[in-house]
Amino acid sequence: MPIDDAMPVRLEAAGTKPEEAEELLTELYGGKLHVAASDAPFSYRYAAIGDETMTLRTSKFGGRLAGELQPTDEVVVQWLQSGTSVLDTGGQPFQMTHGVPVPLLAHRSFAFEMDTYEQRLVHLSRPLVERVAAEQGADVSGGIVFDPTMAPSEQAVRTWHNTVSLVSHTLRESTPGRLLHAEMARLVSASLLEMYPQQQTGNEAGSGASRSAHVQAAVEYVHQNVHLPITTTTLAKHLDVSLRALQEAFQRDLQTTPNAFIRRVRLERVRQELRAADPTTTTVRQVASAWGFAHLGRFSQQYTAEFSEYPKDTLANT
Repeated sequence: MPIDDAMPVRLEAAGTKPEEAEELLTELYGGKLHVAASDAPFSYRYAAIGDETMTLRTSKFGGRLAGELQPTDEVVVQWLQSGTSVLDTGGQPFQMTHGVPVPLLAHRSFAFEMDTYEQRLVHLSRPLVERVAAEQGADVSGGIVFDPTMAPSEQAVRTWHNTVSLVSHTLRESTPGRLLHAEMARLVSASLLEMYPQQQTGNEAGSGASRSAHVQAAVEYVHQNVHLPITTTTLAKHLDVSLRALQEAFQRDLQTTPNAFIRRVRLERVRQELRAADPTTTTVRQVASAWGFAHLGRFSQQYTAEFSEYPKDTLANT
């Protein structure tokens, strides 16, 4: 049962045959995988819930799993709860420690060997993680870079587990709307970057702390209130800073203007909704208008420039 990236993800599978588990995981992840029984009777269970920006997953094997996976457009974070797992990301192989999350390198293949284990995983959209990192002042011109052999701080690991627990409870107990799910995905991404910080840009390193705080507060406010008629003026008033100071801070830290940032976030929300909508009952005009784009032609140009795809094609491919 493949996971459709354009639809909400809800998957549960379990069984007692190694060949079924191997077929399932190969369909989900690709690559070269091998599943085999160990001394005890073989069994497996796999579950996933979320959407294309973030899925929370569990994997439990009463057997052995080994293989090599290729790069994807996702950042995968995994942590063992029991059993053993050895990872090889192209350097020195290392054994995972129970409870310590390890991010897999999205831009590199990796090999692994696991035996009689239970683990948790979070799959995050790599563009989302890169955007959150950039908003924090990181240099992502070369993409996100993780060192999976680096031990994160105990406090950062606790924050990660608390964050994932909160998000998991919300997903299990209800079906959150698109705004809440998007904010939860951003929160998990920020928690990941707290454990494995990215290199900061020279501009960010040399800027004043108060200015960086203003930009971060503005970014958070936009994501939480982008469904409202926000402008650069109202944003500056909310932060109690001058319009010019806000514009200069955005240009320095994010290399964009506040208006362009607001527009990009709204375009992202439109894309999320189009990818989850039913094309037989939803139109591009309806979704665009709901997110504040009154001129359909201009919106279509902006959307295509941002995502290299016409909005009607995004909707048609759901």
